[in-house]
Amino acid sequence: MTRMDAAPVPPPAAAATGGRGDTSTLFDLLPVGAYRSTPEGTMLRANAALVRFNGYSTEFELLAACRDIAGEWYVDPQQRQRFAERLERDGQVTGFVSEVYRHRTRERVWVSENAHMVRDADGRVLYYEGTIEEITDRVRAQAALQRSEAHLRLITQHLPGLVYRVRTTPSGRRVFEFVSEGARALFGLEPQALMADASLIEAYRHPDDRARIAEAIASSVRESRPLTIEFRIVVPGPGGPGGDEPQIKWLQVTSVPVASDDAGTVRIGVMIDITQSRHAEAALRESEQRWKLALEATGDGVWDWDIESGAEVFSPRFVEMYGYTAAEVANRLDFFDERTHPDDVAQMQRDRQAHFDGLTPTYVNEHRILCKDGSWKWVLTRGLLIRRTPDGRPARMIGTHTDITAQKQAEALRAERDRAESADRAKTQLLSRVSHELRTPLNAVLGFGQLLESDPGLAERHRAWTRQILASGQHLLELVDDVLDLSSAQAGQLNLSLAAVELRQAVADCWTMLAVAPAAPRPAGLRYIDMGLGGAPLWVQADARRLKQVLSNLLSNAVKYNRPGGEVRVRCEPDGDGSVLLQVEDTGSGMSAEQLARLFNPFERLGAQHGNVQGSGLGLALSKQLVEAMGGRIEVHSTPGVGSRFTVRLNAAPAAV
Repeated sequence: MTRMDAAPVPPPAAAATGGRGDTSTLFDLLPVGAYRSTPEGTMLRANAALVRFNGYSTEFELLAACRDIAGEWYVDPQQRQRFAERLERDGQVTGFVSEVYRHRTRERVWVSENAHMVRDADGRVLYYEGTIEEITDRVRAQAALQRSEAHLRLITQHLPGLVYRVRTTPSGRRVFEFVSEGARALFGLEPQALMADASLIEAYRHPDDRARIAEAIASSVRESRPLTIEFRIVVPGPGGPGGDEPQIKWLQVTSVPVASDDAGTVRIGVMIDITQSRHAEAALRESEQRWKLALEATGDGVWDWDIESGAEVFSPRFVEMYGYTAAEVANRLDFFDERTHPDDVAQMQRDRQAHFDGLTPTYVNEHRILCKDGSWKWVLTRGLLIRRTPDGRPARMIGTHTDITAQKQAEALRAERDRAESADRAKTQLLSRVSHELRTPLNAVLGFGQLLESDPGLAERHRAWTRQILASGQHLLELVDDVLDLSSAQAGQLNLSLAAVELRQAVADCWTMLAVAPAAPRPAGLRYIDMGLGGAPLWVQADARRLKQVLSNLLSNAVKYNRPGGEVRVRCEPDGDGSVLLQVEDTGSGMSAEQLARLFNPFERLGAQHGNVQGSGLGLALSKQLVEAMGGRIEVHSTPGVGSRFTVRLNAAPAAV
């Protein structure tokens, strides 16, 4: 459309150049948009169709609203210049396709324009006249068709084999209307050659298969039904027809009839090279017996399923795996399917169908089967289709069953172990965080308790209460420290400073501290027996503070859980294998085997929490972690009614300088 200047626009009745004359009725009634404009671009006329196209109600409304319709018209600004150049060059423009805006709504649409120049007797241009027809639907349909054709070409290029569309005329002549590029790989022919002469393909058919192929094609065309057929073709050697060593290929051809408005019948189809699968089937048949025997030797059960007849044959080992005899099974197809665990049936069927549909190269599935004795056995079943029917349906499948029950049980145990370890780590982290949070308020309680105790004016009654607060707070602080140490040790984050430590002196120091500590009353008449503590120094590789923590715990337990008139016997001596042995033995009530199994569990007091002996159940658990962190080990031997003996072995160390 030519440029519309922003000059004042006269009303339609006052339009000057050209007048309306006898053509005004035709101009107004045209079903497509029509206009008249001056060479300078002033719009003079616009018919009703053009007014409606631009979203206005009257011609006057359109002309009044338009200021630079050329600049507001084309989506591509360069299109206006191309339009003007053609009009100037040829005096007219025909079928000029552009994407434009509706003036009022700014909707983008496609139009086809026709225009010409009207001149006076002297050849001067008086005005331009033109028509505008909307063709949006046609343009979009053409674009969609082009996209569809491009997608089809792309798909057929990547599909294995040859895709085609063939028409059979009423006279019986076959004409290829479309042939994909797969023709080159299958036949060595160009697609255009086959579309030019459909008979070329017939020359490649194997002589022994030609009659069968011709009859199958004719029958399917005559009865208008789908066709699937497998046959051989002979492809010339490198030298072309008559060349050396022609190649024999097996093809599978599938075609279906489609509707056609033209004369004759139309079919679309695909040709696929199945030579490798045919060779594989032949090789499989040749080695099938050897394969079955070899699998039997591995302990796997073998099954052979004739899908067409429904019969299934099981090897002796197969039925023995589940406790049955061959007579009980009697090669029944559904015998073992019926004994598959209900929770496993759906997945087994999906995996089997996926192989039937060609989605997986083999059939592989794990499921449970009910044995004759009522137990469930996990099996890994693997299978392979070795034959299909001519129309592509599964025909025969062979496979194996492998007993994987032990493997599944091991996996379950590992999963349970992982869950337990995860729970233990979570517990350790929780204890560590809670213990850290408890230290601050505990220190405040102890600090204020000590201030109260130091007050000289505190009444004796209140002083006793204060001592109880301090004792309880100190006990709780020691418990928090033990929890922190235990969680750090379990997390492998315990800081140790290993050095040479004299074991005998460490034992003596701990016993002295225990003797003077304001602990709970010990059993009456308890004796401490030194079994060689006065011997030569024994140096061990240990963290001095942590070693005393372990010794204090063992000695304290030997005292607390002893009996009146009992004994605590301590022995330190070389062990003869590069280690040093420490034994702490008591004459208490002893422990049963069931109690010993729980002895080193955190917070486990073995029922002592119901008595009058204080404790947290963390001492031995922490002692075990500390001894092991220092490279040693701790053992316990106990006899109910006799007593217990704890043995600690640590690595010997050279004497400290």
